[in-house]
Amino acid sequence: MTVAGVELRQASLADAEFIYRLVEVTMRSYVEQIWGSFSEELNRQNIAETIAAKNYSIIQCRGENIGAISVERHADFIELSQLFILPQHQNKGIGTSLVRTLALEARQGGMPLRLRVLKSNPALCLYERLGFRVSSTTPERVYMELNA
Repeated sequence: MTVAGVELRQASLADAEFIYRLVEVTMRSYVEQIWGSFSEELNRQNIAETIAAKNYSIIQCRGENIGAISVERHADFIELSQLFILPQHQNKGIGTSLVRTLALEARQGGMPLRLRVLKSNPALCLYERLGFRVSSTTPERVYMELNA
């Protein structure tokens, strides 16, 4: 399933501010629940490094920036590092479609799709619904895998 009008484009440094604001609006409360604070400096640094590594793509719907996804492709697995969608565009099948597309890529390559999610993030339910299984946990995170 694909969602009509949704496309990905490679992120550039010009997208750094959009991605930062996206992370802030979608993740700040979950990060603060776990660590008690949200570091602008650390997040901006992480975003710049991820853009430089060419792992970020901007999610667009009919030309409007609505989210970002970071994917790392390794020799023996694919990692969904980050998936952020603006709140007004959540629960419309966009994240599900993107994850299913990655799952298909991983399956065709005969490798697992891996991710990590904060324990306080309700996206955990999405990943469970899509068939991901817990591979390990820390006090802050759940590590999950979808096997080929």
